[in-house]
Amino acid sequence: MTLKVAGIGAGYFAQYHYDAWQRIGEIELVAVCDLDASRARSTAQRHGIPAVFTDVEAMIREIQPDILDIITPPDSHEALVHTAIDSGSAIICQKPLAPDTPAARRMVESAEANQSFFAVHENFRFEPWYREIRNLLASQRLGELYTVSFRLRPGDGQGSEAYLNRQPYFQQMERFLVHETGIHFIDTYRYLFGDIKRVYANLRRLNSAIAGEDAGTVLFEFGNGIRGLWDANRLVDHDSPDTRLTMGEMLIEGSESVLRLDGAGRLFVRPHGDSEQEHTYHWDNRGFAGDSVFACQSHLVQCLLNNLPTPISGREYLRNLKIEDAIYESDRTGTLITL
Repeated sequence: MTLKVAGIGAGYFAQYHYDAWQRIGEIELVAVCDLDASRARSTAQRHGIPAVFTDVEAMIREIQPDILDIITPPDSHEALVHTAIDSGSAIICQKPLAPDTPAARRMVESAEANQSFFAVHENFRFEPWYREIRNLLASQRLGELYTVSFRLRPGDGQGSEAYLNRQPYFQQMERFLVHETGIHFIDTYRYLFGDIKRVYANLRRLNSAIAGEDAGTVLFEFGNGIRGLWDANRLVDHDSPDTRLTMGEMLIEGSESVLRLDGAGRLFVRPHGDSEQEHTYHWDNRGFAGDSVFACQSHLVQCLLNNLPTPISGREYLRNLKIEDAIYESDRTGTLITL
């Protein structure tokens, strides 16, 4: 069975979506829609997409896609999702899912009421290093887990031109660091370490050219007792040939060993009292962050074809947003928040 995919949006990150769709065997990428006609045409030419539109409803009427992939800024998502629900198409929507949690909840509830397939395009958990880390954790090679820390250092947030050449709407987001970037790590931490019970956060804005926060620290307490730290600063970089590959470095400490992820996607294991050794594994350095977009979309296609649930459904994602809201509330009040 072949599923017809139509994409809404032709910006920076949409290019990764279209590249991935063209490499999934069960998919026919049939159309792209964007308000900017020239951008839609150039995207169609780049990825071999046969039809170009500037009107979403006209595209749906003519193409009748099986899947609508929404790849636009978050303030446009709610209206587009409701249009997609009315069309009967399966829906994949980029994150941030909505400007706020009430809007996201309305989208999820409407999709559920209409029995629509509704997934969030959360690709970080599909990055190959996190999938391999999950395998290593399952093998209990690290022993009892104590702590995890991640130092986010993409180095792309300095100066008045920060983000303008890639995703300029970043500068206007009143909630930025956690809402746009941290949400990936909330999901990834839950994927690796289980659900989050309590959070404490201290956030700040370093670049006056943007509206929202761009640095801060967040402490997590997981339900199984593991403690986590997310130490984020978008202005500073880290030692990597591509600072946006992993966006930083991770350290996981257990009773038997310590596991380290570096900025080149390499993993290192150091048994207690011994020296560090690289843990080799295979991954493809293509697309975005180890072809994670391809892996994410391939997973969703299999869910659709085989009527399987997905851990990145809209309903599942509301838990991530609840944790995000708790982080902002902790920063506002200076208190530890229990979820």
